[in-house]
Amino acid sequence: MEDYRQIIANNICNLRKSNNMTQFELAEKLHYSDKAISRWERGDTMPSVEVLCELCELFGVDMSYLVSKDPTPIKTKDATKMGNKVVISLLAISLIWLIATCIYVYSGISTNTSLWTIFIWAVPASALVADILNVIWGERKYSIITRTVFIWSLLTSFYVQFLPINIWLIFLLGVPMQACVILWCKLK
Repeated sequence: MEDYRQIIANNICNLRKSNNMTQFELAEKLHYSDKAISRWERGDTMPSVEVLCELCELFGVDMSYLVSKDPTPIKTKDATKMGNKVVISLLAISLIWLIATCIYVYSGISTNTSLWTIFIWAVPASALVADILNVIWGERKYSIITRTVFIWSLLTSFYVQFLPINIWLIFLLGVPMQACVILWCKLK
């Protein structure tokens, strides 16, 4: 039994490291403490079968990988999942730009006006969608980028939309908002 415990411990540790994850990040994904992950990786305790199944799903390997002395990881399933998530994200953002283009064309044809600012409003909308999908599928480290783009592009959109009115002070709102984003993303 000790042999399998140590084999599983080594394989969990190798999987985590090969996926560039800290014990804390893995613990966060599994809803455990980093101390529990540390005990698993040392072989002091073993995760339950349910957690082993979660680990297999998370890393895209079979259960046989976890109990093998010399495992060969299978990464195709994980890469396909990631590729699908990227494609779905890009499709969602493309839909925003398609809607913006349709509004621009329709306004040009029907009212003979140019609503070019619709494309400026599409940037914060795209950043918002990217942030939502990143929260669902992505990594926490990218949240600061998507939220920063959202804040500053939203403020820029307001500024450009109301350009005749001198509202440049609106950008001062971005400073505390940016500070909040940075602090929020630093929460563990």
